[in-house]
Parts: sequence; structure tokens; C-alpha cells
Amino acid sequence: MTKGRREIKYQLTYAEYLVVQTRIASILDYDKNANSGGYSVRSIYFDDLKETAYREKIDGIFDRRKYRVRTYNNNPGIINLECKEKYNRWISKKSARINEEICENLLRGDFSLLQNWEQDIAREFYVNAKESGLRPVICVDYHREAFVYPASNLRITFDKYLRASGLAGFSIVKPEEKEELSVPVYQNNSVIMEIKFDDFMPEIVRAVIPHETGKSLAVSKYRLCMSIAKTLRV
Repeated sequence: MTKGRREIKYQLTYAEYLVVQTRIASILDYDKNANSGGYSVRSIYFDDLKETAYREKIDGIFDRRKYRVRTYNNNPGIINLECKEKYNRWISKKSARINEEICENLLRGDFSLLQNWEQDIAREFYVNAKESGLRPVICVDYHREAFVYPASNLRITFDKYLRASGLAGFSIVKPEEKEELSVPVYQNNSVIMEIKFDDFMPEIVRAVIPHETGKSLAVSKYRLCMSIAKTLRV
């Protein structure tokens, strides 16, 4: 992959989140695309028949990628097809806007509408789907607060109320159809804090994140949700 951004994750208790979020909010601005109340995120992840993306994460493979479709606040006008690539702590993301019809076709395993698209992500997704048998495997829901520090292209997010669900009879923009079937990943309201930046983290930000806060998190939300789905068979 080409050089992307650094990514560091922490798993916080809810009490730690309240302290750190207050400090971050005092020096950083809320993401202009969001607001002080945050927003909901729903992602549908795709994996192949061998569950390569899931297994590579468990095995600690540095160079890996994941495909997903994602929407915000259950808005049918904002659905993205994405590929997230990661090498150690460096990440990059390719994205293309798709409509609800294409999304529903992808969830049914029909990738034909992507084969003539010009965007690289669409062509790559189509080729991988045909060659390795990509199919949707898990729904991941959470509520996100996002802060930005433009001087260093830094972004800090707090992801709360992480839930996992299967995909039978699923519609990406109708949360009421799956809410009763989804299960919480954390029973103690833990929060995932993600810090993304370019070459360095500004000292003003580093100073408000105590070294003892939380613990560095090597696992992804995709793996967390897949693991609990396998355990509970959702």
C-alpha cells in the first residue's frame, strides 16, 4: 500500500472516556460533518469463503485489507463502498459513493453493477468478489464522536455502544429491522478511542492523553463483532 496515516487505538472504560473526552473537547473542534451529539455508523463487512480478513487479523498479519459498505445516521443518500488497507499502524482508505440499489444488490451477492465503474475501488471489489468469493458476513453498529486538529490532519474518534448482528433479511438503512437481533460487544460500556494522524501527534494532544489511560487495542471492530457473532451465532 502507499503511505497512509498512523492509527492508534485504545480501549477505555466509560469513566476513562468521560475524562479523556472532556480534555479533548477543550482543545479540539468537533468534526464539521458531525456535531456535539455525534452520529451513528453502520458498516457491513465482506470476507471471502476462507474468512481471510478475519484470520489475518487474528494471525497478526501486518499487510491486510478489508472491504465494507458504510452509512451514517441510516441515511440512504450517504452509502460508501470502502476498502481499508493497513500495514502495521499505517492505514489508507479508498472510497466510492454508491446508491441504495447497488448496496442492496451487494448484500444479495450481486456485484455485476460494479464491473464497468471507473473508480479503482469498484473494480477491485468486483474482481475480488469474483475471484475469492467475497460476501457480506457481519453488521457492525456504533455511535461515534469525532474531533479534528487541522494543523496536523489529526482526527480522534470515540466509538460507543458497539453492537454486532447477522444479515438475514437485512436492509442497511432500516435499523429497526435488526435492532432486536443485534447484541452488544461490551457488557461494561467500554469505548474505543481511535487516533489518526500523518507523521506525528502534536504535543498539545499527547499531553491530554495520560500514558496510563486505557490500553492499546490491537483488535479491530470487525474482529470483535465477528468473534461475538461466532460465539452467539447471531
